[in-house]
Amino acid sequence: MDLCVMKFGGTCLATPEDREMSADRCLEELGDSDRAVVIVSAMGRLGDPYSTDTLLELVKEPVPDERSCLLACGEVLAAAVFADVIRRRGIPAISVTGWNAGLRTDERDCGADLESVERDHLLRALENHRCVVVAGFQGMSSKGRVSTLGRGGSDITATAIAAALGADRLILFKKTDSVYTADPEKVPSALKVERISAEDLRQLAWQGAKIVHPRASEIAGDSGIRITVKSHDTGERVTEIEPFILRSGRYITGVASGPDAAQFRILPGNGQPHHEFYSRAFSLVAGAGVSMDMFSVMDGTALFTVPLEDRVKVDEALEIAGIEHRNVYPCSKVSIVGAGMHGMQGVMARFSTALHGAGIDMLQTVDSHATISALVLLENRDAALIALHREFLEQ
Repeated sequence: MDLCVMKFGGTCLATPEDREMSADRCLEELGDSDRAVVIVSAMGRLGDPYSTDTLLELVKEPVPDERSCLLACGEVLAAAVFADVIRRRGIPAISVTGWNAGLRTDERDCGADLESVERDHLLRALENHRCVVVAGFQGMSSKGRVSTLGRGGSDITATAIAAALGADRLILFKKTDSVYTADPEKVPSALKVERISAEDLRQLAWQGAKIVHPRASEIAGDSGIRITVKSHDTGERVTEIEPFILRSGRYITGVASGPDAAQFRILPGNGQPHHEFYSRAFSLVAGAGVSMDMFSVMDGTALFTVPLEDRVKVDEALEIAGIEHRNVYPCSKVSIVGAGMHGMQGVMARFSTALHGAGIDMLQTVDSHATISALVLLENRDAALIALHREFLEQ
């Protein structure tokens, strides 16, 4: 059985016309496949009646265990509606929820981690239907509770199902004409990317690029699945995401910026062992339910960043504990990404020179084998991205 897995995002299903266009794309791909599994997101965006954000506004303070159950409704509805559209085109189709599709997660109510895919229900559905429409973004915990996978979770659903079923093709339909080396709204000179490795795409996504969920890229790389991104409007191929590292002439594949952030600088008290102090301070931040980024400790000073919306919570936690601290905000982390930079000399020098030439101060830096990042003031974010893009991708 030749099997194609497809995914349609919320904007591809927002209106009746969008849904008919998505059905066109589905039927085109079925021309080359015996069967299809189609993963759908909730229809539309905030303000549309069945979008995830609109559903969330219906209950102002949902009980933690019920929040995912509320959020999952949008995808369940989208699956039933789209299966009906496909059936009216003469294709035997059925809709299933994410938990019936066998997605099993950990116990977190929202933003759960996918742990496994039980294939039996999907395989039985494919025996009797040419198209199975799966509600994305959701699964079931080991305790039998509905769980959701966080923003972009339908990408995870699609990739995980494709891997579990050994699909011949995985196609993500997007309302875009390309994957780019940078966000075109921030960097007008951004270049189209026709091929990219799953690892580089994962790194770009973790650094803030809104292309494909980083967990989906990770699953694709680990399972050897090639992802094809196609334009919803034209049906044409936009980008191929290769499961293995590509060797090309360009060792930097893109630049990206993360969400708005605040930088904290903390100083240990007199006579207190540094390791004990840092353990206590970081535990306070974690206890406030805040995730930290860009850690660095040097000469008795610790630096880290938190999402800007969490700044006040961290301020209060440190104040109550009597921990001396200062913060700088609003900030943004800007990054260059490319597995090809590993072991190359002079990349950090070019990175810092490009920002210096644009008159931008680096408040902090971190790096890995595939990324170099700097924290800058939010007002300098776009100029920093433009300078880094010009230095590494327009030469």
